[in-house]
Amino acid sequence: MPKSIAVAGKGGTGKSTIAAFLVLALKQRREGPILAVDADPDANLGTHLGMRVEQTVGDLREDILKNIHDFPAGMSKAQYMEAGLHEIIEEAEGFDLISMGRGEGSGCYCYLNSLIRKFSEDLLPSYKWLVMDNEAGLEHLSRRTTANIDVLITVVNDNPVSLNTAKTIDIITKDLKNEVRKKYIVTNMVRDERKEMLEERISQAGLDLFCDIPYDPAVPEALFNGGSLADIVESPIMNCIHKIIDVIGGQHGGS
Repeated sequence: MPKSIAVAGKGGTGKSTIAAFLVLALKQRREGPILAVDADPDANLGTHLGMRVEQTVGDLREDILKNIHDFPAGMSKAQYMEAGLHEIIEEAEGFDLISMGRGEGSGCYCYLNSLIRKFSEDLLPSYKWLVMDNEAGLEHLSRRTTANIDVLITVVNDNPVSLNTAKTIDIITKDLKNEVRKKYIVTNMVRDERKEMLEERISQAGLDLFCDIPYDPAVPEALFNGGSLADIVESPIMNCIHKIIDVIGGQHGGS
């Protein structure tokens, strides 16, 4: 199974940016193949990586529910789903991307979700790393979508609500037993005058602060101009990103 990193936290903390930099750093270090999973319905990870997402898992679920009585002769629902999932994997140099998206219909997705999870488990041995950008908040954690991961990175900024979210994530993941092996907090976009106080609050909450990600004006500038984070892989943000990879067991240093 691949080494795995999941990124969680309140919306607006920079989860997708950090997840994208993790994918790009692993690619830079030649640690592929990498599977990037965008589990956030807002689906920003592909944009940050410079990819155009044509179809999501949510789109596929809707297609199956719409055409459930019109499958090709002899093809089961599971076979139709697996064929569709293979088609929606976006391939790039060094990594692949799956975007979960959202289902718009009101039907029950339980069986389809179980097929997706089984497909993902079957697919994972083909990769060395899994990087998952979780949905903002707690949804994937509470539904146990994020399981069996090596490191959970929870992103906190100087909005007090983000720390409350981090505390709740910590409580939820304690119920997952050994399915989440290590948990770290990273702070992001915190003004200098608030860093010391925020660090104290994180410590008082019993959470482990791993590093502070510095503000890099090149990030919003690149995204505003329609570029991707692949254009700024020399960002100072990468120092913290490489530390995260090293603590999990990256093999190629800063190469």
